[in-house]
Amino acid sequence: MAHGVWVLIEHKNGEIAPITKELLGKGKELADGLGQSLAGLVLGSNVSGLVEQARAAGAGNVYVVDDAALASYTTDGYVAAAKAAIEAHQPEVLLTGSSLQMRDFTGALAAELGTGLAPDVTGVSIEGGAVQAVRPSHGANVINALTFGSERPMIVSVRRQVGQPLDAAGSGETINVAMPQTEIRTKVRNVEQRTGAVNLADAMVIVSGGRGMGSPENYEKLIPELARVLGGTHGASRAIVDAGWVPYERQVGQTGKTVAPKLYMACGISGAIQHLAGMRSSNTIVAINKDPEAPIFKVATYGIVGDVNDVLPALTEEVKAKTGR
Repeated sequence: MAHGVWVLIEHKNGEIAPITKELLGKGKELADGLGQSLAGLVLGSNVSGLVEQARAAGAGNVYVVDDAALASYTTDGYVAAAKAAIEAHQPEVLLTGSSLQMRDFTGALAAELGTGLAPDVTGVSIEGGAVQAVRPSHGANVINALTFGSERPMIVSVRRQVGQPLDAAGSGETINVAMPQTEIRTKVRNVEQRTGAVNLADAMVIVSGGRGMGSPENYEKLIPELARVLGGTHGASRAIVDAGWVPYERQVGQTGKTVAPKLYMACGISGAIQHLAGMRSSNTIVAINKDPEAPIFKVATYGIVGDVNDVLPALTEEVKAKTGR
């Protein structure tokens, strides 16, 4: 019999990822709705320190596969380890984040287990006693409600800002699972940290500019500074990335980064479907555009009709006065 809602404890440099804390909050909600327990799954090498971090973030039992073969992520290694733990302990649900790595992992794991996968969802809940996930498609113009068959576990990869971290620690046992014998066809020889990398996916505040900025000089003068005083980072629409104003790593949209910050500011961005698909899950959206009919206003929480080159300097100065930045 399947039991328990598990959250994969994603981690980097000995610290659990912010998405994991959010998923433990969402996992507790699902576990309570199903009348089951909340647990964590830790995969890696020398990961004993992560067990207490997971428990402090709300996990009860923590299942651990600790092996040198898991020192770096490989599809073969992580899937084999997760499969061994799942087959031994039979969880009902497995929640993960929705990074590129987790999309690779969950797809391969679901295929290996012969079970259902809801990828890259923007919501997951209990409806009528069953787990239901919500996933946008077709440029977020279609919202799909996904349900599962009888196979277990149900695997769900979840975007940021879907759950809230718990404010209470969990309690439970640490259950060690042996790493199975498996062929790992990928050899990771070296991992280097990229300096100055842009991490839009984890940003809580993003200020993005588009063609309405008028020129790359206006973008550089106004967008990064507003992002700085708001304590966030800056992004861009595909139009100005394609025009060479801004590097691709800052592109938000269907062919760029999918983001879900607490605050997203769209400055001089009309709101093409491609862009909306990458940011409409943001908690609060502020749109600034001189065209009152711009599609971006249909998804905005707040809208300002005006020229960004007039509005942004005044807004930046006001934020500076309030924050002292």
